[in-house]
Amino acid sequence: MLKELLKMHQDSLVNKEAPECLFAETLIFNEGWLLRSVLREWLAGSGGSRLGFLPFPEGVTAYSEGQLYTPFRGGSRAERNTHVDGIVGEYSITNTKSGIVLKSEFRYIAAFEAKIFSPIGVGVKNAPWYDQVSRAAACLINSILLAEPKGSYAAHLAVLYAEDNSHIDPNLYTKDYVQKQITNRLEDFLKTGEPGNAVQRFADGWRDVLDNLRIHFHTWEQAVADIGSDDLHRFYDICKRFNA
Repeated sequence: MLKELLKMHQDSLVNKEAPECLFAETLIFNEGWLLRSVLREWLAGSGGSRLGFLPFPEGVTAYSEGQLYTPFRGGSRAERNTHVDGIVGEYSITNTKSGIVLKSEFRYIAAFEAKIFSPIGVGVKNAPWYDQVSRAAACLINSILLAEPKGSYAAHLAVLYAEDNSHIDPNLYTKDYVQKQITNRLEDFLKTGEPGNAVQRFADGWRDVLDNLRIHFHTWEQAVADIGSDDLHRFYDICKRFNA
């Protein structure tokens, strides 16, 4: 895939004057294609890794822009489902073209948020202080609760970002911080009245699932070095150039 994307860009360089490319380079060289490329390499790889959510178990599925269902539905404090940049695990896609439903027998799930130089997003319509990491964690937790897992499992939320991204401070997103964010979101939502089944299930069980969830921040530089592909290294360098 990387070779095809790089060749597509190279074949488009026909103009002698700027712009050199027939299309905006960010259509290819962006967080989405970078993450898809990295996930594909990790799925195909084997052996050890310095990254805590690897190696992926055999038989898992990878998907881009998967939709995780929010527990905060209905009423004046509701929010839409969240789309994570990537997800790897044991699940099916039902009801919508991108809705992720974990299998009850799942043993592994990992959600990925991809940044190059952009910051962590903050705010939904009815909770302007609620950040992207905490929201993704809450929706992943909700998906796990909906699955009613029958045994032990590993759950990960990973943020990948450029090492010189000055907008992201991984030290902020501790487990205590995420717990406070979700607690505030839940309490604010419950103020709207009698909770429905979805949020009540979440309220009863989310803290135990959060205890089991591992939150990772790793740089793209770490990921690229972990994979060791010259094509990926070149692709990432171009991504940084066009997203600076």
